[in-house]
Formats: sequence, C-alpha cells, structure tokens
Amino acid sequence: MKIAPRESQQKLPPGPKKNAILANLVGQVINGPFRLFATRQNIATDQNHSRALSAAETTSEIRAHGTDDRTMQAKDSAQDLSKLSIEDNFGHRFFIAPHRHTKTLYLVRHGEGYHNLHGEPSLGGDRANYKSEKYFDAHLTPKGWAQCRALKKHLDEAVTHDGCEHVMDRIELVVVSPLMRALETAVGCLGGDDKSCDPPASRLDSALMLSRTAIEGVRPAHAAIGTRNEGIREQPGRWRLKFLACELCREHVGENPCDRRRRTSEYAKAFPGVDFSEISSEEDTAWGTMIETNDQMCERAHRFMEWVMRRPETHIAVVTHSAFMAAMLREFGATDQLGCHESVKRETHRWPNNCEMRPVVVIDPSGGGGLDPMFFPGGRTGLEDFDDAENV
Repeated sequence: MKIAPRESQQKLPPGPKKNAILANLVGQVINGPFRLFATRQNIATDQNHSRALSAAETTSEIRAHGTDDRTMQAKDSAQDLSKLSIEDNFGHRFFIAPHRHTKTLYLVRHGEGYHNLHGEPSLGGDRANYKSEKYFDAHLTPKGWAQCRALKKHLDEAVTHDGCEHVMDRIELVVVSPLMRALETAVGCLGGDDKSCDPPASRLDSALMLSRTAIEGVRPAHAAIGTRNEGIREQPGRWRLKFLACELCREHVGENPCDRRRRTSEYAKAFPGVDFSEISSEEDTAWGTMIETNDQMCERAHRFMEWVMRRPETHIAVVTHSAFMAAMLREFGATDQLGCHESVKRETHRWPNNCEMRPVVVIDPSGGGGLDPMFFPGGRTGLEDFDDAENV
C-alpha cells in the first residue's frame, strides 16, 4: 500500500469546522481502537523518525503530553459521525485488511510498585532508588493493588454500546510479563475474586495467586485470588481465562534491580494458575548481561508482535511495563508514514499511567494470519457441505 506524502493530501478547512473534523478523527481512532501497523517494512521506512531520539529523550518527551485523556475520549465519543458530509471526511485516511490479519490487544501497564513510589520524582521519590536492591523485582504497593481493583471494577461493568455483551467476554488470553508487579497486576485486575483461604494442594490451579503476608516496605499482605468465574458469584469473562507468562514483553533490560526477575519456579509456586511454559530458563539470563538500547528494545517488541500474531486468539490482554509499552507504540503506532494527525500521534505515544488499559488494533498487512471463523467463501465452495439437495 502506498500512501501519498502528507503535503499532497487535501488540507482540512480552517476554523471551527476543522476542529470538529479533528475531534471526530480522534474519536474514530479511540473507539476503533488505535491502529498499529506491525510490518518489517514500516520499521525500515520509519526508523529515522522513531529512533532519532535516544530512549531517555523519547521518554521525557512522551511524559510531557499529560496523563489523563478520559475527558477527551468522552467528548469525542459524543460526536455524531453521521452528520459529517463526504467532503468533511475526504481528508481522513482508512486502511482495510482481512480480519484474520488483525488482533485486538488490551495493553495494561502494571500498577504502582514500591520502586515507583520511592524512585519516581513525581511521587516524591529519588531516581537513585531504582538502583537499590531493596526494590529487586518490586511488588505492588497498597495503592497499586487499589488501582488493580479499580480497573477490575471497570472491566466487570464495561459493556458494549447496546448493553448486550460484557467487554471482558471478548478477552481470550492474558499475556503477562514474568516480573512480580506485572503478575500481581494481571491477576488483580483480570482474575477472579479474593479467596478466604488458599485452596488445597489438589486444587491449586483454582487460584491464580496464593495468599501472602506483609513485609514492611516490600509488600502488603494479600488474600489468594481465584480464577475468573470460579465459585458461586458469576462474573463476566471466560471461565478459567488463561494467563500466560512471556519474557518478550518484560521491562527494559538494564541495571535496575527492580527489572531483574526471580526464578521461574518461585513464580510458579506463588501463581499456580499462571502458565510459565513459555519461559525457557529458570534463572534470569538477560539481566546483568547488557543495557538494552532503544533499537534493541524495539527489535524485541517486533519479535513479541510476531509471536502474538501467530497465536490463535484474536482478543488478547497484555500486562507489561511503561518503557516496553512506549517503545512498542512508538515503533508501530501512528507513524508519519501513515499520515496520522499530530493529535493522534500524541495520544498513541503518550506515556502510560500505572494500571492504565489501552485497547489497540494490530493490523499485519504482510499476511500470515490464521483462520477466521466468520469467513464464508460463498460460490461453489460454499455449497460443498450444504445439505439442501432440493434447492442446489
């Protein structure tokens, strides 16, 4: 697909009409949700744009764009797209691909961890604390757990526009980074209810997480968390929704102890309902061997995207980290090559909040998608298994 340079596109009309069109454009992208184009060609074509800044510079720039766009989303959603004429929409750019070459990802950044609390200047912390072994593979703070409960409540209540389907019913798989704060966030916001006690040894897989006692300044106490729809109270969402750990979506690999993971067996014991079969090594073989560059993290994001696109599920929640999530959105989302408006790029590249869920659509024009159960070939092929001899 060739896209004309931005200069050759018809300019939007000036004044209030232009503002209304741009607001509607943002609304379409939000409710679409975003379009991410994951192809090797895009990486090659757009590398000068996405990699011109260092990781630190890009992080600083993205953070400056604000933290809460809920008001903007609500305003844009209220716009009536049907009132726009063909001329109004002429400046919009659309891309259609077979559904089997798409995935809907629900990107979630982990809740507040103790490393955030003590290392983030905006929270009153000192960045030097990110280097402290005290925050090795940091747990969620009490506030982080509260953020998980808030997201869980939102997801339990979120329905489609007609009220006929819970949004949670769509999610087929939860992919989670194998770091403590991401695992706690995944089970806290996408798992079931708290349990009064740990399950017996014969039913450990009925708990996504076992209970734990408090360690002052390291972790709060927390009850065991059951699988979704396990027990008496029915919840929206798939029964025994699968949780799968994947090392490709872990945080930036560097020198901070908070980003060093534990032994896989330790996680498996604490989170019996999470599948760790995709983690190939018991020990963390990546941390301490390198300081991942922005290019290397973007390359890992590409490998993660290819892994996701090969999976059979269509709607996948991904619980990950801010630096990795930002790198993935920079690399694939709302690029100059696609002619995206500045407001769309700003919203796509905005630094994620703790426990934010950001739905995006990944389109892979290079192909390789699986079978779509809704596809029907029609014609002679469509009649091959049709048992209606009288009318054929």
